Amino acid sequence: MDIMVEDKEEIVVDNQFELDVNGQEEEQIYPMNGIKVDKGFYTVFELKRRYDAPQKRIILDSDFQRESVWNQQRKAELIESVLMGLPLPIFYFNQDKYGRLIVVDGRQRLTALFEYMNDGFALNKLKILPKMNGLRFSELPSMMSGRIEDYQLQAHVILPPTPDRIKFDIFDRVNRGGVQLNKQEIRNALYQGEATRFLNRLVKSQEFMEATGYAFEKEKRMKDKYLINRFIAAFLYRNDSIIEDDGSVYVYKDDIDELLGKALDSINHMSSDEIKDMENMVLSTLNKSFFYMGKDAFRLIKEGRRTPINMNVFETIMYALLFVPEMDVNKKKAINMKIAEFLNHAEFRENIGNHRDSAAKFKWRLDCAERIGRSFL
Repeated sequence: MDIMVEDKEEIVVDNQFELDVNGQEEEQIYPMNGIKVDKGFYTVFELKRRYDAPQKRIILDSDFQRESVWNQQRKAELIESVLMGLPLPIFYFNQDKYGRLIVVDGRQRLTALFEYMNDGFALNKLKILPKMNGLRFSELPSMMSGRIEDYQLQAHVILPPTPDRIKFDIFDRVNRGGVQLNKQEIRNALYQGEATRFLNRLVKSQEFMEATGYAFEKEKRMKDKYLINRFIAAFLYRNDSIIEDDGSVYVYKDDIDELLGKALDSINHMSSDEIKDMENMVLSTLNKSFFYMGKDAFRLIKEGRRTPINMNVFETIMYALLFVPEMDVNKKKAINMKIAEFLNHAEFRENIGNHRDSAAKFKWRLDCAERIGRSFL
């Protein structure tokens, strides 16, 4: 297996178990017609051609795959195995709706193959084919270079329109040998592009650091990106900015993972100006959060103790502050008190309890947040 992530994790987000693939509140029954996984064979040459295309048709650079880069000897041993015709473990790809293949498992192997074919390193310390030591790809006898190009890789391909929640389970099962990926790490692989770069810039911003009290300074499991993803999804959804493939406006149906994925897909198809405007909006709202609510804005107080950051509080406060004035010192106390009163109200606490991401509870939170924010215009 190629995938590996850090396994030491601090609890900084309340209910972060929901990020676990098996952490949903209740069991979900998947329709069998929603599961589409195909078996395929690809030559190394074909996959490299896709990778080298101006518009890349195979995606290798998944930020979520955090294991150390293979050393030269391990790369050389892989090439030796291919030259000998030995079978490699099965590869797993996700095919998106645009036909691109995103590597779920096998990134390091493909990276090593492509690097060698680009003369990126010479073979060394080979034990079975020592005569090949010191040779780069362009220096191989034509018969041997042809073996590499013609070598067939077996892959299982997850096809659209397989729902994200099913892809999460597939990722999880593929990765049973290592530390389990969480949903946001998987989303980061499925929706690479402008959206993932957008999230990365925001969580590294000074505005986000201050607004969250530097809680995510050492974050390695993308819980910070999960918070921003939720807020952006709420913002896009409320503005009817998430469009289905048939041109209709997306309707939320109790599946928060579907909403978060569709939000990232929408960002990937925005213009650079639209993304910049949205980035400025998020940074401005984070600034307002720190100004009006302080560094513990997104934490609930329970029995006098400071709790982890709450994802529902984050999206609610951020959505409310969209509608309040920029840093108005004359309204600071009133805004702070009104939002704090709402967060401590029994009805809000009940809303973020069981089934907190149902369509009804999601709508209620955002409706209340908008009313509070607009009351200060």
